[in-house]
Amino acid sequence: MSINFKKNTMNNWSKIKPKVNLVIDALMFLVLMAVAGLGFLMKYVLLPGYKINEIYGTDTDLFFRGLDRHQWGAIHLYLALSMLFLLIFHIIFHWSSIVSIFKRMIPGKTMRWIITLIVTILGILLVLVPVLVNPEVAEHQRTLHRNRDTGERGTGIHSRRNELRTEEPSVHEDVSITPKTEEPEEPVEQKVSRDTEAVEVHLHNQVDIDGTMTLDEVSARYNISVEELAGAINVPVSYANERLGRLRKRYGFEMEDLRAFVLNNIPNDDR
Repeated sequence: MSINFKKNTMNNWSKIKPKVNLVIDALMFLVLMAVAGLGFLMKYVLLPGYKINEIYGTDTDLFFRGLDRHQWGAIHLYLALSMLFLLIFHIIFHWSSIVSIFKRMIPGKTMRWIITLIVTILGILLVLVPVLVNPEVAEHQRTLHRNRDTGERGTGIHSRRNELRTEEPSVHEDVSITPKTEEPEEPVEQKVSRDTEAVEVHLHNQVDIDGTMTLDEVSARYNISVEELAGAINVPVSYANERLGRLRKRYGFEMEDLRAFVLNNIPNDDR
């Protein structure tokens, strides 16, 4: 009875197996096309942030069917995992054919084991290495302040700091009447830090500019052209209606530089 049951089961499976293989192959094809399609979607349609800024000029979020780039990326990952499981089932159902073809291709048993081991190790590494690897961290350099590394003078608050560091006593100072028993001189670094803080406080008190304003608003308030303001912080004039906070994140300038430029260029009638 049990022998007949096994025979019937094998016969039934022999009839069903081609249909199951066909369904698996069809699913693999559809999932593979979906993985490729989502890859194209994230590459050419739902662009990364820096490309959005170049094309649209603002910090814009792109959506497709209510989902953004990162959410479609998660779906892309789930489809890739589904593809992996379907491939495993495909290999299981075709195992006999795979082994038979492999033996005919590679007659030597030792060579077959070596090739199998190499392919297995490579497959495991390709899956696990991207998860276990440590990312490379690179800091963005602010081009506006590279002159501090080259020794050139900066603009705005940084030129004032350099002036404070290089300030020398006046040649007209009468040193002959200086008392012999003078108090210990304040360290240079502390003096520079104190003077710099005083300059920054002065800028804040004289020029009221914050990240919620735009270059157009600063221009209207202090009667300075937008072109001059944009050039002072290396920002395209076309972004004059963008908030300074967003521009600062994108172009890496300092608000103190803009305040210093405005303070030095306010028309005399507006002071």
